[in-house]
Amino acid sequence: MGACAGQLSDCHGRKPGNDGEQKAAALASQSRRGNPSWAPMDVVNSDPHAMEQFEGLFSNEEILGVDFAAFYHSYSHAALLYEVRAAAAAILCGYDSCAAPLPRLLAEDFAATPTARALMRKIAEEWGPDKSDHKPAFRRVGISVMCSLLATGPECCLQVAFFQGYSCRQIAFREVLAEELARGLGLSPDAVERCIEHLLDLAARHGLDASILGGRTSPSGRSGHLLQIFVRRDTVDTLCYPALPYGQIDASRLPLSEWLGGDRSFAWGQARILAHPAYFQDPHVVRMFSVSADPAFHSRRAQFQEDLVEALRSAMGPATADPPSAAAAVVSALCP
Repeated sequence: MGACAGQLSDCHGRKPGNDGEQKAAALASQSRRGNPSWAPMDVVNSDPHAMEQFEGLFSNEEILGVDFAAFYHSYSHAALLYEVRAAAAAILCGYDSCAAPLPRLLAEDFAATPTARALMRKIAEEWGPDKSDHKPAFRRVGISVMCSLLATGPECCLQVAFFQGYSCRQIAFREVLAEELARGLGLSPDAVERCIEHLLDLAARHGLDASILGGRTSPSGRSGHLLQIFVRRDTVDTLCYPALPYGQIDASRLPLSEWLGGDRSFAWGQARILAHPAYFQDPHVVRMFSVSADPAFHSRRAQFQEDLVEALRSAMGPATADPPSAAAAVVSALCP
């Protein structure tokens, strides 16, 4: 996997195995199937940086599409959270944080929803039907995704969202970060506040917009990021389900693995992914590539990750080698 560049550099050429993989091998890459409109690319075709990133993502689909289904998560305000989670997982579990951010960190949060089936049951029986994916319990475990680089909806076109990102402001991002530094790294309240200020300083230094957490805006004004998530085809139904806006289950596209295995356009249709860190840290199951609208931050992300890891190690102190009891359950749950 290409470190931080958002593009896969090589292919190992494994022959397709199960029926789903064999069907995928005979079809065009996921975003190109069904003769979709290429009009979304008109939004970015005058921006060389954006075009280069999207071309890389299309290329990744060509390389990985036989074994993996592709999903796309647009975000902005959550960027620092995702980056800190990746750095924490690098310290605690050896995650390759330079390869991609990590959407969720605390495996304890997944105890009640270890699979997409369990998540759908919660939606059907407890959280629905009004804005299921806005429930705090959902946000702890799930993320919203589109199923094509040429998606036109509902709600999100990736090219339109690319420069500013897609996000919700009704989340206390700083409080979420503080909680995870305490639970995941065992930091005291005072240490948490000092650490957050250091993290915000690093974000400003590298050009990452962290204004929603009390930091600075991006100098370029571009706060958008796009995470390309490949889920192994035989694991799609374990981690993913087809969704309507706000997270309701789209029963017409169940099972999602079959729908994604067809020769059709995926330009219309959302999904939700259970972002369990144990799966997301296993490259045999999930592979991710991130691209950022800000060219400066995109080019500096590897160094930013190194600085984050150093900052978190410093905040943890001697506990880095022997995680404190407050984090023991998180560490044991995260590590394979």
